[in-house]
Amino acid sequence: MPDEPTLWELQRTIQAGYRELSADIQALNSRLDQYVLKEVYEARRDADLVRIARLETELATARETTRKALLTALTSFIAPIVVGIVLAVVLGGGGP
Repeated sequence: MPDEPTLWELQRTIQAGYRELSADIQALNSRLDQYVLKEVYEARRDADLVRIARLETELATARETTRKALLTALTSFIAPIVVGIVLAVVLGGGGP
């Protein structure tokens, strides 16, 4: 009966199978550690969408405020010049 394995060979084969099974289980556990429930993913995604919408609103408000500030600064710079020219023309008589 040389074709049949000995008990020691059988034991080594079974131990090798257990080692492979253990490695497969560890690999599966490492992948399960990275698994996220669909509900948790959707909740985080919804929270991100709310945060992005809030940031977009704040950005639009900041842009509007900046635009108004620039318009005010430009007006406060140009208005005295225009008033000075008008007064010079009106009070100066406009010529000889």
